[in-house]
Amino acid sequence: MNAVETDSSTRSVTYVIGTYPLLTTTFIDREIETLRELGVDVDVLSLRRPAGRLSDVQRALGSTTTYIRPVGGLSLAGSHLSQLTRRPGRYLSTLTRLVTGRGQTIQQRIRTAGHFALGVHVAQLVEKRRATERIHAHFIDRAAIVAHVVARLLGLPYSITAHANDIYVAPVLLETKIKDAEFVATCTGYNESHLAREIPQAAPKITRVYHGIDVASYRPEAATAPVPRLLSVGQLKEKKGFLHLIDACRILVGEGARFECEIIGEGPQRSELERRIDDLGLGDTVTLRGAVPHDEVISAYRHASAFVLACVEADDGDRDGIPNVILEAMAMELPVISTRHSGIPEAVDHGATGLLVAPGDATSLADALAQLLDDPARARLMGARGREVVSDRFDLETNVRLLHERFVPVRAFS
Repeated sequence: MNAVETDSSTRSVTYVIGTYPLLTTTFIDREIETLRELGVDVDVLSLRRPAGRLSDVQRALGSTTTYIRPVGGLSLAGSHLSQLTRRPGRYLSTLTRLVTGRGQTIQQRIRTAGHFALGVHVAQLVEKRRATERIHAHFIDRAAIVAHVVARLLGLPYSITAHANDIYVAPVLLETKIKDAEFVATCTGYNESHLAREIPQAAPKITRVYHGIDVASYRPEAATAPVPRLLSVGQLKEKKGFLHLIDACRILVGEGARFECEIIGEGPQRSELERRIDDLGLGDTVTLRGAVPHDEVISAYRHASAFVLACVEADDGDRDGIPNVILEAMAMELPVISTRHSGIPEAVDHGATGLLVAPGDATSLADALAQLLDDPARARLMGARGREVVSDRFDLETNVRLLHERFVPVRAFS
């Protein structure tokens, strides 16, 4: 990315994230790096340390991240004594507001009290470490409760970026978090509309900010695989629709199609996917590669003929927004085959940059895949158009600037 000009409106911001960094949240990495290039002093606090493989870039990011857990009992008690003594009104009103918030089960209230306790400790750390002008939470989940506590105790404005499962799967205190936030950014128009319907009075403070990518850093190359290769990337979870993709592959094999399908990612559905591949006799066609660093994902794009992600809504309501791998694949000039689900149609223009089918319909998915396998010229044209769409609609700097502009107004808790 080219160097950017800074201006007098930049702010110092403390990010609060549940677990950071992760292979599945590289969009946060890009956002933080771009904000820093814009002159924003971003301090990152992660409640938990990541487990598993990270890229070299993410290991570097982790080395500058402050990890909160585990917290010693004496340290925790000292933080609470300090904040309660100096700010009794804010301390008690925040505790009461959160623990008595509507819609929580007894177990959820207990967890909320635990995150209040953690938030008090984080407030003490933030106050001692450095001056900051804003608290920003990534994901409107338990990390947002911690951010909320920090902001109320220190009299700072706070804001949130809401994504997908944190909105749709058993959200806790969603209304409280949004009402008390200065603004809430979310990564799709689909999410923006949903949140505005759920909390109409808070609609003016909800804004769409797409996850952007630095298109110039994605350098496509012609596929070099001896047979067409379908690529899919994502956590091995129900919402990614990998079972439907495997079923579609079986249909294509039955029709005599020659291709390979590579699935990159790890997750709780791995054993089930392995059984389905084995039961359908697809061991020579479908490969589960596991989780890999981002540079290896980029390499996989370069050797693919098309990108496919068969997203669905999971039984528990979990769903995607616009999976970032779709934007990356488009930037790499791959045609995208996906579903008419959540925010995906905001990125993939059916018939122009890829093909969209009904979620959970393996037969329609197989038909869409066959269309592009049979017509590589059309697939290449879709891929070229896809890169243009990403450049126009999902440029990293443009979208991060939208977030940066929202950081400028300051309304602290009184």
